[in-house]
Amino acid sequence: MLFCEQCQAHVEGSLQRCPLCQSPLTGQPEENAYPVLPPAKSSLRLSLRLAALATVAVAAVCSAVNYSLPQTGWWSVFVIAALASTWLVLGVTVRKRGSPMKAVVWQLGVISAVTFLWDLCTGFAGWSLDFVLPIFIPCAQLAAFIVVKALSLRPAEYLFCLTVCILVGFVPLIPLLCGALGVVYPTVICVSISLIALAGLLLFKGSALKDDAVRRLHL
Repeated sequence: MLFCEQCQAHVEGSLQRCPLCQSPLTGQPEENAYPVLPPAKSSLRLSLRLAALATVAVAAVCSAVNYSLPQTGWWSVFVIAALASTWLVLGVTVRKRGSPMKAVVWQLGVISAVTFLWDLCTGFAGWSLDFVLPIFIPCAQLAAFIVVKALSLRPAEYLFCLTVCILVGFVPLIPLLCGALGVVYPTVICVSISLIALAGLLLFKGSALKDDAVRRLHL
């Protein structure tokens, strides 16, 4: 380390004169004790690029085969739509990977919307409302509870997202009350689970939920 004889002080860096008295410094400048490491390559980015390339290849091959055999119907459109849906769900997962609770909420919204659109675009047989959504919503609620316990999150870190997941469980009541369901049992079970979860949240975390609402709404 460099040393100033006039000030009797050690000086870091590679200066030639003391920053206090401008006297010449003696000694040798300190070298960096830590080696310079090259930037780490992102394996996730490489995997996503390879998956994107594979997706384009599959879409191109299916489109070419379908164009060559038009009598089989335009099934390649459904293949491309399925690939796009998969990338949409995967993109949300990757983008929200730093916040698992937000990832659960976003996946709940995205997968529910994509499922309903698939049902709507394929003639709307009602399978999305009868089975998929009433089963998927409780699974998302369970996933949210598991994330909370596994990561030992504080109430402020999960209450809002958990409340959203629970309240979404009452959305299937709309088609149920409108008589738009062919099978009602999955929806009844979904709403019952959501009601129990909401009651438990209010009983055990009611005060914390109130404080979180006041903080978010600036009341």
